[in-house]
Amino acid sequence: MKNKKLTPREKRHRRDNAAVTCESMGLDPTLYGAALRYLFDRPVPHKNEQEWYWDIDEPEFEATPLQWTHIQTVLFANAGTDLAPYSDEQVGMGLNYVMSNNAGDIPHMVNDPSVPLADAMRMMRALPTLWRDCLGPRLSKAHSSIGSRSDRLYFVSCMWFDVWPTFWNAKHIPEWRDAMWQVFCEMLAMPWREAQVSALHGIGHEGVELKRYKELQAHMDAFIRNVKNDEELKNYAQAAARGMVQ
Repeated sequence: MKNKKLTPREKRHRRDNAAVTCESMGLDPTLYGAALRYLFDRPVPHKNEQEWYWDIDEPEFEATPLQWTHIQTVLFANAGTDLAPYSDEQVGMGLNYVMSNNAGDIPHMVNDPSVPLADAMRMMRALPTLWRDCLGPRLSKAHSSIGSRSDRLYFVSCMWFDVWPTFWNAKHIPEWRDAMWQVFCEMLAMPWREAQVSALHGIGHEGVELKRYKELQAHMDAFIRNVKNDEELKNYAQAAARGMVQ
């Protein structure tokens, strides 16, 4: 059986992420390993208990904004393998800490003036892989109606671009707008329904900030035309195109 021919986007994805390692990023592997344990090697709280990061006595992880940017880049690009030892709840809990400024400052690190734009853009190129290799496959194990689940992993996937302040803080920068557009396009092209839902949710909230009105509408129209046997997803995409998502 012949291998499926890769699309230009898939070829670019493999080229951009194939060499994303601690070594290629100039990141100390020991620091990265410690960051993984800090974020994900945590007990899942029992009912009525809070996640570890709400403990005021929990020590902060010592890393500079640039180091946190590199940690996120390597994490996103290698999430399928590096997060394999952890449960869905542990992954959801740790990623919530990464994406939400309600829990900590990690999502602001890449916006720090000390982080070169090139490093920020490399992190953005790695971001879709988080869904392609980790969130999408994990969440595909059970089909559910959009917004019907309350587990930590689903919350992270569905709400990432709703609560993630990183792009909002940089939406005035053209390179960031272009990068965010590419993230959405890659996610909509994935075979994972939950990756598509996440991108649609993000487009519904932030599509207008991309400044690509005609291009976005054309892309959304094409996506909607290609949705087969999934009226819920089609209706959600139509709502997202109008900026009407919760």
